[in-house]
Amino acid sequence: MRDNSTILHRLQLWAHDQPKQDALYFKDPDANWAAISAEAYWLQAVRFALALEKSGIKAGDRVMLYALNSPEWVQWEMGIWLVGAISVGVHPNTTGHDLGLMIDQVEPKLILLESSPFRDRVLGERPELQTVFTFVEMAQNVLGLLHLENQTLHSEGTRFLQRLDAQACQMIIFTSGTTGTPKGVMLGLSQLTFVADSLAREWQLPFMEGHLFSFLPLAHIAEKIQTLAVAIGQRYPVWFNSKFERFLPELREVRPTLLLAVPRVWERFKEQVETQKPKLFQRMMEIEKVGQLAERLYLSQVKEQLGLDRLKLAVSGAAKLPPTIAKWFSNIGIEIQEIYGMSESCGLITLTHPKRIDYKSVGAPPNGVEIKIATDGEILVRGPNVFLGYWKDPVGTAEVLLEDSWLKTGDLGEWGQELQIIGRNRDIIKLSNGRMVAPLPIENSLKEIPEVSNVCIVGEGKPSVLALITLKEDVLMEYRFTPGAIEGLSVEDETLKKKIASQIEELFKQKKLSEVVPQFVILSRDFLVDQQELTQTQKLNRNRIQKNFKHFIDLRFE
Repeated sequence: MRDNSTILHRLQLWAHDQPKQDALYFKDPDANWAAISAEAYWLQAVRFALALEKSGIKAGDRVMLYALNSPEWVQWEMGIWLVGAISVGVHPNTTGHDLGLMIDQVEPKLILLESSPFRDRVLGERPELQTVFTFVEMAQNVLGLLHLENQTLHSEGTRFLQRLDAQACQMIIFTSGTTGTPKGVMLGLSQLTFVADSLAREWQLPFMEGHLFSFLPLAHIAEKIQTLAVAIGQRYPVWFNSKFERFLPELREVRPTLLLAVPRVWERFKEQVETQKPKLFQRMMEIEKVGQLAERLYLSQVKEQLGLDRLKLAVSGAAKLPPTIAKWFSNIGIEIQEIYGMSESCGLITLTHPKRIDYKSVGAPPNGVEIKIATDGEILVRGPNVFLGYWKDPVGTAEVLLEDSWLKTGDLGEWGQELQIIGRNRDIIKLSNGRMVAPLPIENSLKEIPEVSNVCIVGEGKPSVLALITLKEDVLMEYRFTPGAIEGLSVEDETLKKKIASQIEELFKQKKLSEVVPQFVILSRDFLVDQQELTQTQKLNRNRIQKNFKHFIDLRFE
């Protein structure tokens, strides 16, 4: 009987049914795309599992992966799972204190790295570690297994699968840390497989009729869902982005049928068309004045320039997509679906469906997942997608995982026909007059201003809120060369400030803002990941932003 109970079983079946089908693509040393077949994918994962077993890795041991997305990452992760060990992914930009903290938390028996610079970062924090190897170095342990025939490897793969426990913890996902120290979220193959099946069913993903582009970090649950769970379950080949600087040109080469991105990436797509493709953008804005043939031509040009002309499903996750961005893409013929979730829910709580009407909502839960709104407005979720707990943190687990299996998300929501996210429970700003303000709706509304790139609303304990505003890169460049426009970390050009103030007032008149924002600061740089102002998934780290720009906050409320 064919067993497809987990994604590991499904990879084995893929290798059996279509052994020659291309499953993974990567850039070779000559910058050409090279392919790995489904059978080679599976058998290499088995070889890696045998190498790990030979090295003394056993069930429950932690193996850390610290690298860019690549076939090596996914094959080693499959090998880790096959021996029953626990994979611990680390975002490639993680350095310093956070990296050392993660190592201390999970105490990995082995750390697998992209290259020597990654090793230097690890040993710079924990020089006493001995079992730290690059993928190339660790692959030396596989050389002795190359003589094994495919039949033997298939047999060994079956042996591993027969003792697999899908309910056990097999991966630790570190939360992105918007509110403090990242926590290790424990998940098993059962949660990952459930989410893959839910997405395939809800979005009616066609079997063996799609291909993916992997660029979001595999350390996070969103990319694991796409590159591992969905790709293997639906038998979609995956192209790996070689370097983030090569993201756009490689996206145009791959032209995926399904693309998962965070809201900031979708915003960047829009900005690129508006600033770097002005003629196309102008024509796009005038499509109501031209015939249908010309309209299709212009819109197809826009999508082709972005590498999205073959896209069948566009997905946004990790944070709420601003409605204006969703509407903009709908106007060029790309309807972005949203998936709302968190690491603790294996990335899925609700999702939207085609023919969206309400861009403010994040959809409804799939079959098997329950949600409810607590008396304080917090969203609670229960189902097979909920995590096993935080690694070695029973107190933290008890704070979010209630006795009746309901998970406290920390998000505030309202339920109508679909779920709407109001903001984070801990992000709610309490003004000095006692009034409570949810910052997220204000931030999303202010991002409708053409010059604005990002917004962070602050004002805890103050008489009113303050908006910290960053500018789009092309707008900021104009003022960098205008004498007196920029002072330190702020843009002080009076004409620009009056223009933005006027647009804030107009948003209020149009009822897109619940209140007029009385004060704002225009910053002379965007929020940055390396300053910990943004998480690795581009979400605002409000606490850090308030610390880094405390001068402006204090100045406005003196």
